[in-house]
Amino acid sequence: MTENLAVLILAAGKGTRMKSNLVKVLHPLMGQTMLAHVVNSARYLEPERTVIVVGRQAEEVKANIKGEGLTFVLQEKQLGTGHAVAQARGALADFKGTVLILSGDVPLLSPQTMMDFLAAHRQSGAPLSVLTVELMDPAVYGRIIRDKAGYLLRIVEARDAGAEELAVCEINTGIYAVDAGLLFDSVANLSRDNDQKEYYLTDLVAMTRDQDLLVAAILSPDPEEVLGINDRTELAEAMAILQVRTNYAWMLAGVTMIDPNTTYIETTVKLAQDVTLWPNTFLLGQTSVGPETTIGPNCQLIDAVVGAGVTVKNGAFIEQAEIPDGAVIGPQAVIGPE
Repeated sequence: MTENLAVLILAAGKGTRMKSNLVKVLHPLMGQTMLAHVVNSARYLEPERTVIVVGRQAEEVKANIKGEGLTFVLQEKQLGTGHAVAQARGALADFKGTVLILSGDVPLLSPQTMMDFLAAHRQSGAPLSVLTVELMDPAVYGRIIRDKAGYLLRIVEARDAGAEELAVCEINTGIYAVDAGLLFDSVANLSRDNDQKEYYLTDLVAMTRDQDLLVAAILSPDPEEVLGINDRTELAEAMAILQVRTNYAWMLAGVTMIDPNTTYIETTVKLAQDVTLWPNTFLLGQTSVGPETTIGPNCQLIDAVVGAGVTVKNGAFIEQAEIPDGAVIGPQAVIGPE
């Protein structure tokens, strides 16, 4: 997508608010893990390198994420976002260009938004850019404070903000584009002289401005895309957003849904044109469906291969089975491994 681009994905945290033995970035979201969504979106940018910072359950995370061009680095102790970035210094030691920093728990960010952000970053001429959004209720998010020219002056954490700063609705998303040299020189000089005793990546803004360099704040029009997932309620919210997005895309591609609100299609599923899906249809895993096939209502298909012109009637359950062209699957049928 652009010359000299590296993607750095922060995925080391446990995610204590998930209340789970499973590390947060491995929680499933519409057929893929959270982290897989981030990695797959980043692949559209065709970066020169992709580095993933892992920590808790590192081996499980590595096993889940497959593909060429991926480098994993270990953050043994979780000492903040700045510390996580510092672990990638060795993997990017000889890299010269822009580093796009993403979070493994922000899975809805689209490739188009990433490309728009990088284009705006290059156009700004600033060595550091921060992706921002405006929220009606900014709550505990860090506020974006701009200078008179519109560049980013500082990020103020909500707990440290005064009344005037708290009234600002523009917030930091935690997504950055930064010159590699500036990035690693800066994180090497971060301090953890703060309440949490952690190294914060947000401190790069003040450090960059102290060098008389500009920092761009680039506003994204869609707050949903930068939704960070911290607990099960936010995971459910992300699922609902992705369900709408996925169903909308399939309908534009020629699939009929009688009731999209009750149709659940995981992001790993493949559908042909002129498929018709009746309410309460669930298509999961590596399922593929041929053209002019009708499924439902109240059907569930898991890792099924369905041919063309098939009719799957009310209440059928099909798992790991191949259905030939023109077949009729009767009501309440169960097909698959015992």
